[in-house]
Amino acid sequence: MIWFVVMDVVNYTSKYSFKEPRDSLTFTLYYFEVKCKFNYSDEKYKRLQISLKSSITDKYIAFFASSSTIHNEENKSFNLAPISWNNNDTFGCGLVYPPTNMTNEFPYVFFTQNGKQIGKAILIKDDFCKCEPSIYIRHCSIKVNFGNDLLNKPFIYSISKHLILKEFYETDSK
Repeated sequence: MIWFVVMDVVNYTSKYSFKEPRDSLTFTLYYFEVKCKFNYSDEKYKRLQISLKSSITDKYIAFFASSSTIHNEENKSFNLAPISWNNNDTFGCGLVYPPTNMTNEFPYVFFTQNGKQIGKAILIKDDFCKCEPSIYIRHCSIKVNFGNDLLNKPFIYSISKHLILKEFYETDSK
């Protein structure tokens, strides 16, 4: 787990990359979580964006906590019902690749807050065969969990109970 204490603005792209599996017979799930702690009592300046950035196209799929929106790789935004963003909330981002023999299925990205999915998933139709977790924060500190020690530092979201999602935001993609 990595702690970042930030007084102003930080844009962080992880060294951990999520790669499309080769010759996989099962669904593959990548996931990371960000726990957020406010640095100021005036919450109007706080910002948190968690996203996946394609290493090939430099496009993002992102969740913006302050505006309760999800943006796809074409930067089309989808408004969620307003969420309550509180001190010490944990936000997560998951990427699911289908088995390689399921050529009619696309990978998708989903987001969580305090262990529960928020909004619908985003189907990925552009080239996201390798992507990196990316975090933008302002006026808050974060603790990031990439899952490299799940026995001692488990995710809030129960990845073992993840069901393959079937509800997605509509896009004009290919």
